[in-house]
Amino acid sequence: MEQQQNQTQQQQQQQQNKIENQIYELKKQQELRFEVEFDVKGTIKLIEGSAEYFGTELSLGKTYKVTSSKGAIFTWSGCKIEVSGNVVSYIGQETPMLLYAGIHKIIDDKRTEILDKPSESGPRVIIVGPTDAGKSSLSKMLMGYSCREGYQPVFVDLDPGQGSITLPGTICASLIDKPIDIEEGLSNSVPFVLYYGHTSLDVNPSLFKAMIASLASNVERRLETSEIARASGFIVNTCGWIDGLGYQILLDSIQTLKANIIVVMDNEKLYSDLANQFSSGGVVVKKLPKSGGVFLRSPVFRKKTRMSKIREYFYGINGDLCPHNVVIEFKDVVIYRTGGGPQAPMSALPIGTQSQIDPLQLSEVSPNPDIIHSILAISYTKQPQNILKSNVAGFLYVTEVNMETKKITALAPCSGPIPSKYLLLGTLKWLE
Repeated sequence: MEQQQNQTQQQQQQQQNKIENQIYELKKQQELRFEVEFDVKGTIKLIEGSAEYFGTELSLGKTYKVTSSKGAIFTWSGCKIEVSGNVVSYIGQETPMLLYAGIHKIIDDKRTEILDKPSESGPRVIIVGPTDAGKSSLSKMLMGYSCREGYQPVFVDLDPGQGSITLPGTICASLIDKPIDIEEGLSNSVPFVLYYGHTSLDVNPSLFKAMIASLASNVERRLETSEIARASGFIVNTCGWIDGLGYQILLDSIQTLKANIIVVMDNEKLYSDLANQFSSGGVVVKKLPKSGGVFLRSPVFRKKTRMSKIREYFYGINGDLCPHNVVIEFKDVVIYRTGGGPQAPMSALPIGTQSQIDPLQLSEVSPNPDIIHSILAISYTKQPQNILKSNVAGFLYVTEVNMETKKITALAPCSGPIPSKYLLLGTLKWLE
């Protein structure tokens, strides 16, 4: 009964706080949780004290613009924050930040431990757990703290459903050399991107696992480039599929990436299974609770987020970029898809049956109206057989296919000829 009253009071407070120029006074170790809907804008300004957002310190007196986001601003010592615009916000009294900081301490200790041991790896952190447990938030926080101490961790994103680094449908690795930008998100070097082409792992799990192996090889090479890279290690964000085949893919990811620190978010069974699985071999398995500030995202919100990420790629975060229409003749490109053509996801097959289609088989696709609204990845590969393990140069959005003139019209982020004739097609579509 008391919990229901608290929830009701919290909802009332959120509605009341959806006003102009609300000032919040946070005490030590409290956080201001906020939510800004799609196509709605608001601002946040630190007016007294100190605070941080995913490990990034807020500048005193600077106004930050926020839109289409959900997050929390935490203070260790107390602060005052001014919120303006159509922002839903409230103060969270309880936060697991001390426990999250404890994970950073484990990572930092690992870096110190291997400084004089050139043959050993730095922290190889993988964050796992169900959907909406706070995995991506924790990964950003740990990257922020690492960068503030002078490290440059590699961020590995294995969640094709959202796309933290670039478009959804990809898995990526990128060197992070500074904390997350509060307005623009992750600021990183040129990432290594593989185009899986789907937002769900069960569409082609064999392809997903093969791509993780390619990604792991690239990450290993990056860690060998310098001493700071070796000591910095990497931080991996995963998707929320943790049962059945999803668990097997998770195990495969942990082993392929040779993770030595596993952080389990908000799931006792998963923690128990992984702790038993990796009880030997020097792997640390830690359990963390979900923050009360983690927002549950509906399927509609997730889809809007994916569409927003695609639009952001072509038009920029603030809509200030001008993409270009490119016209490509059929003869100048070769389009491939994997798995021999469209197929049902593994979960849709009858129990005990296996697909007869080779999930890694490349099939050439003749340009046709069915690819309109599709996202095509431009591969850097020089040989088509290497397209699945080669870095992506960029993406095209198909707007028209003219069968009479044999030309494709597509939206590209910049003008000029496309850098390769080899294109990869998945199931990802966007209705601009």
